[in-house]
Amino acid sequence: MKLFMISLIFTLLSQTPAWASNPADTNKDRDYSIFDLKIEVNSTSYKAFVYRPTKLKIKALLIISPTIKGMTSIEESNAQYFSKRGYVVIATEQFYTELNSPNPDPEKLNADYYKPALAAISFINAVDQKLNLPETLPIFALGASQGGIFTLIIAAHVPRIKGAWFAVTGGDLPHIYAYSDVEELAKFRKNHMRILGMTKMKDYEDYLRLYLKNDPTISCKEIKVPFHQTIALRDTSVPTSTQELLVDECPPHDISRKNMNHAAGTVTTVLERQQIMDYFDDLI
Repeated sequence: MKLFMISLIFTLLSQTPAWASNPADTNKDRDYSIFDLKIEVNSTSYKAFVYRPTKLKIKALLIISPTIKGMTSIEESNAQYFSKRGYVVIATEQFYTELNSPNPDPEKLNADYYKPALAAISFINAVDQKLNLPETLPIFALGASQGGIFTLIIAAHVPRIKGAWFAVTGGDLPHIYAYSDVEELAKFRKNHMRILGMTKMKDYEDYLRLYLKNDPTISCKEIKVPFHQTIALRDTSVPTSTQELLVDECPPHDISRKNMNHAAGTVTTVLERQQIMDYFDDLI
């Protein structure tokens, strides 16, 4: 945690935001405008789309984190939905981590863990300055799958967050990395095991357990705000057992369990967004 705070101070001093009008934002009659935001922090580039309400008073700010697929129609649709209802939305793009490396370094995987929080703090600062937002404006976080893990990290380590909602999100990253059937993680695992000369996933899990020091099961203990967790009971991408682990390790929180697989659980952030907005609105 001390290392994260040192990184946070450095981040606040070193961020260099760059704003641009979104070239696709040509419909001036709709209820929001879109800007592209790019920030360089500690040699890592972070990008986001910022949706600003144009016909309603701003009531809150929402950070939407993407799945491992990056920004998709799910995140875009949710960003439009909330921005039409008074939320400034920061929809973050995928950024580079050791999961993208051809020769993964476990130490860098540890360092990558806090990147979602560092990026969120940088984006919040940039949006505050650009839109002249009050420091008292409530900030919420939303995400599913990897975006849910990012949301949990943001809720735990970004002080201004007032509430969060995450779906199909698990703890125990060594187990998730070793057994997930998500295409991107399976490819990463196969390559890493080949480099390590391993053939058994249990051996790989044990290896990761020795090196990975940061985990959602640890971060969630730091969450001091209300949050909701949606669990998919037939999930093999983020194994259901790892989702249930957060029930035990996190502070008491709202939980819903769905008899569905991972993909369907991810889509609940769209299907239940009226409920999600009501949840956040009640915290304003």
